[in-house]
Amino acid sequence: MTELRRTAALGLAASLLLLTGCASAPAAPVPSPTWVDLTGYDPERDANGLSLLAPADARTQILADAATADTTMTVTYQDASGRPLEVVFTGGGERFSAEVTADGEATSIVVDGARAAVTPSSAIAAESGIEPGAIACVAATDELVTRWQPLLDPAGFIADATTDASGLGAPQDGAVELLLGEDGTAGVLSVSTTGPALPSELIRTDESGTVHALFSGWGAAEPLALPDDC
Repeated sequence: MTELRRTAALGLAASLLLLTGCASAPAAPVPSPTWVDLTGYDPERDANGLSLLAPADARTQILADAATADTTMTVTYQDASGRPLEVVFTGGGERFSAEVTADGEATSIVVDGARAAVTPSSAIAAESGIEPGAIACVAATDELVTRWQPLLDPAGFIADATTDASGLGAPQDGAVELLLGEDGTAGVLSVSTTGPALPSELIRTDESGTVHALFSGWGAAEPLALPDDC
């Protein structure tokens, strides 16, 4: 007997018993998803179910949720030679403002759709033939902007940093850690277990360097506006 026919038969039997007064109707079966193991599910601990997924599926869900919401992201990166780079980013993939500090000098960037305004550091200004301190109005695809990718795209940055996701830690304090590298030897991405699967912190160290990123204000971060003359 198929599940549909079995359910229909149970419903009919329950109706007949109620009509004849012989017995009370049994509770209707609650449908359960077949793609997740709910054996150890705890509503308070596993609210959005992220911790029940396989690592690859959890990563897919994280990237999907991160791509739909603006955020404030602060990244501190040090390459293998010890050279530091800092990024303070606000916004999303197509509309954002950011300040990138390299070698102690800052470059300011504002992007709105296809347009961008860049105030480059003195070193980048000299390299690009731009007057120091001047705002360059360029396309969002200009090298003055794209040279900093994926650090100007939170979802892309998270994707690049988590390609070797290998497991999930135990949920704790409203978050779960996506382990990077074998058993988390490369680092962890902390992600909310309540509501959308949005990251709060990324820590990673490998042969290319060390990165520490913090995420906040998901869905509420407001970037600076593009200057009127751009």
